Amino acid sequence: MEINPKIFKAYDIRGVYPEEITEDAAYKIGQAFASYAKVKSIVVGRDTRLSSPSLMDAVIKGITSQGVDVEDIGLCSTSCFYFTVGDNQEFDSGIMVTASHAPKLINGFKMVFRGNLSLTKEQILEFKDIVLKEDFQEREHEGQVIKKDPTEKYVQTIRRFIKDKILPLKVVMDPGNGTAGLYIEKVFAGIGLQIIPIFFEPDGNFPNHETNPKLPENRTKIIEKIIKEKADLGFMFDGDADRMYVLDRSGEVVDPSLILAIIGEYMVKNSTKKKVVIEVRTSKIVRDWVEKAGGKIIVSSCWTIPIKLEMKADSEIVFGGETSGHYIFPELHETDDGIFGALTFLQAISVKEKTIDEIIQKFKEEYFVLEERNFEMPDMDEADKILEKLKNKYSSEGAQILGIDGLSVVFPDWWFNIRKSQAEPVIRLNLEANSKELFEEKKAEVIASLEK
Repeated sequence: MEINPKIFKAYDIRGVYPEEITEDAAYKIGQAFASYAKVKSIVVGRDTRLSSPSLMDAVIKGITSQGVDVEDIGLCSTSCFYFTVGDNQEFDSGIMVTASHAPKLINGFKMVFRGNLSLTKEQILEFKDIVLKEDFQEREHEGQVIKKDPTEKYVQTIRRFIKDKILPLKVVMDPGNGTAGLYIEKVFAGIGLQIIPIFFEPDGNFPNHETNPKLPENRTKIIEKIIKEKADLGFMFDGDADRMYVLDRSGEVVDPSLILAIIGEYMVKNSTKKKVVIEVRTSKIVRDWVEKAGGKIIVSSCWTIPIKLEMKADSEIVFGGETSGHYIFPELHETDDGIFGALTFLQAISVKEKTIDEIIQKFKEEYFVLEERNFEMPDMDEADKILEKLKNKYSSEGAQILGIDGLSVVFPDWWFNIRKSQAEPVIRLNLEANSKELFEEKKAEVIASLEK
């Protein structure tokens, strides 16, 4: 059976099961990664999706056919998987069977090298060629499979970073029947937090909602629970627990840029490391807060992998994150971890003089941020022409032009970024201004230019 080349994305592998992602494809991916990575051992884990057990078995068989050993850590979060690969230098690399926050019929694979080092776009393309050409052969001796459970070590490592007393808040936590439910109660035990759990039981049918916290329709039940229980906050995790969204007492999403600012400031104040990595679409509140705390901002292109690679290359970086709810910590070997993100956020707001409600209100009064808006492109070749026209228009008006990821146009009192999606035929717009009036004016101006 031929493998569909479309399953190879910018930084991982994803497709519909069983039409695009099959056990045969998983077997060949296991073979190819063992051959490509040139390693002696590979960690393999899986998420709760119904197709993940059989795909994991096929991946393991592919790996061991190449004479490479496997440490089977079974059902786990992607964050626990990353931590496990990074924490033990005996393991040369890892494959996680997951499609993260995607709908339940989609599955895929995330791959890392020794030390939890992510594959670059170029390496994914190299790996794709090996898989499609089947450029590997069966070995005389098969590798061994050892089953281990890294849960206890992962949980205890996170708990070591409880440095400040957390306020006795009432919080709703929703793992969405994904893998965060395996760890939440263990991580937050005995710290005075009143947790109201919903949908903790891992279930690959995802019977209550899809596990993408970014989509409003998936937040309906946690909002109802927050309001019914008069909770202070809500925390929502995606399917493999590497993302986290925060909701306020009214059920409204707290802007991820504000979360980044709160955590970034806290990390800088409590570390000798002073650098924080963010992406180009992040609100300027992060720069304002981090620099005021004595830190320095590094701007990366969007997506977690470029941020992680930046963090791997610079030991002075204390924290990194992006606006889709990924929060990345060097303490966990540059792992994006929703649970560790929630724990750090709770500590950060517990030492603030103002309440979280006051902080959110002040943010809304001072920062005016457009929630990312997509524009469909019948022809993606036209996108570069659109970006060039906008670049010429605004550079002639005195804007600072940045080309880190797409086009960023920066004025002293407002900015916007337009970039091409790597997964869909759309271009994405982010915009921010210093006042409500200017925000509405510039939002209308830029959108009109795009629609025209």
